[in-house]
Amino acid sequence: MRLLILGGTVFLGRHVAEEAVRRGHEVTLFHRGHHGAGLLAGRAEHVLGDRTGDLGALAGRSWEAAIDTCGFEPGPVARSSALDVGHLVFVSSINAYPGWPEEQVDEDSAVWAEERDEYGPLKVACERALPAGSAIVRAGLLCGPYDNIGRLNWWLERIARGGDVVAPGPAEQELQLIDARDLAAWMIDLAERREAGTFNGTAPRGQTTMGAVLEAAIAVTASDARLRWRDGDALVAAGVEPWTELPLWLPAAGTWTVGTERAQAAGLRCRPIADTVADTWAWLQSGEEASDYRAAMRPSGLTPEREAQLLAL
Repeated sequence: MRLLILGGTVFLGRHVAEEAVRRGHEVTLFHRGHHGAGLLAGRAEHVLGDRTGDLGALAGRSWEAAIDTCGFEPGPVARSSALDVGHLVFVSSINAYPGWPEEQVDEDSAVWAEERDEYGPLKVACERALPAGSAIVRAGLLCGPYDNIGRLNWWLERIARGGDVVAPGPAEQELQLIDARDLAAWMIDLAERREAGTFNGTAPRGQTTMGAVLEAAIAVTASDARLRWRDGDALVAAGVEPWTELPLWLPAAGTWTVGTERAQAAGLRCRPIADTVADTWAWLQSGEEASDYRAAMRPSGLTPEREAQLLAL
C-alpha cells in the first residue's frame, strides 16, 4: 500500500511510520524537516514542506491511504485532505468533547459546536473539514517510547531517584493509558481495511490503576522508592496543579471513564501497562533524547521543596 503520513517523525507518527515500513508498505513522510530528518533512511521517502503553506511538493501524486498525525487547524487540514490521498485516517483528540473531563463521554457524545480558537474546538473543526468516509481517531493519553511530552517519563525518572514519593490517591484510581505503538498499529489496520467512522482511541475503562503504574515503575527502575499516598482532596486543598505538578493525576470525575466500545469492536487492543512502562524506561535509558516538539506542554512536576511540603501533610 502506498501510504502518506502527514507528520510521522516525532512520537505517534514515528510509530506509525516504523510499523508501516515493517509491514512492507511504501511510505511517504511529509514534514517540515525540523525533526527526524534521518528517520527510516532508505526505507521511507521524506518530502519536506509546511502544510500551513505550500503543498506543491505533493501535487500530482496519489496514495492509497493517508494518516494525518499533525492536523491542528481546519484550513490546512482541508487543503491536504483535498489531495489524492485515498482513505484518510485523522488523529483528533478526546478534547473534542466539551463535557470531558468533567463528564463521562463515549463515541456518540456531543462535540464542540461553536468555533473557538482552542485545541478541542479546533480539532472538531478539522474533523468537519475531512472528506466523507474518513476515519476519525480521538486519541486519549498516549505513552511509550519516543514520548515527547513525557507524563509517564516524569514518573519513571522521579521514582528512579528513590526515597519517599508523593503519589496521588487513591491507589485504586483507574487510568486509561494507551501505548502509542498500539494506536499506531490499529490506525494502519483502519487504513488497510479502508474503515470509516469515529472512534475514541484510548484504552478501555479499567485498563489499569495509578497504583499499578507506579508499582510497575518501581519494579523496572529497581528503585527503593516508597509511595506515600495522599488523598486527592488534600492535594487539591494544598493547591497542587493536576496534570502539571503531578502528571497523570486529573481529579475530574470523567477523566478516565471514556467509552471506547466502537474502537474495541474495530479491533483496538492494548498491551499490558507493565510492558509499556518497561519499554519506556528502556528507551529513556538508551540515551536518545525526546524530540523538543511541543516541549512547552511538558509537565513541570513537583520540585523537591514542594514534594517535601506535601509529604508533611
